[in-house]
Amino acid sequence: MSRKNVWIVVLLIIGISGLIALEGFIKPRANAQAVRYEAEQNDPLTHDIRQSIPYLNKYMGNAVNFANLNASLPFRSIGRTIQMYPDRLTAEILYQARAGELAPDKLNAFFMYNSTANFALIDNLEELIFTFEDQSFTIRRDEVETWYREVGSVALLRDADLWRAHVQSRIADEDQVTDFVTSVVRSSSQNNDRSSI
Repeated sequence: MSRKNVWIVVLLIIGISGLIALEGFIKPRANAQAVRYEAEQNDPLTHDIRQSIPYLNKYMGNAVNFANLNASLPFRSIGRTIQMYPDRLTAEILYQARAGELAPDKLNAFFMYNSTANFALIDNLEELIFTFEDQSFTIRRDEVETWYREVGSVALLRDADLWRAHVQSRIADEDQVTDFVTSVVRSSSQNNDRSSI
């Protein structure tokens, strides 16, 4: 075999080995990390609020920004549409799921996390309505501000360290989540006619 052919065989072996390493080890590890990251972002305890900060806005009427903000928060895997009521400074998120079929502890953590994020990042949003197929839940800014009174303002929670200390640490405590829900969240039944809201 000539020297040229030896080099071709050596390069072929190196190429095949590299392809095996890439396809057999590197890509599966990267895919596993991506799946783990997505799961972390869908859980209020491990969500990184810094991913949502770019959607900070003074006005709730920016529907695209509002939709993107909520797509960056936990429960993003549930289909949803939004409805804005700018004259009332109210936004409604209509979820394509039944609240009664979701785990109550996850649903309560979702209310606390996502409503706080919306009020912290949208300056003039005064009321938020989470509408599921079977129930509707209303949360008001003034009640959330009162619940977080030791912080001073929910707008201060835009800082990731304050967010972890005052929001995520409380979500880990079931009593805190229950207190938030009983103090702030108002529910009403749905009778499949969402136009009544």
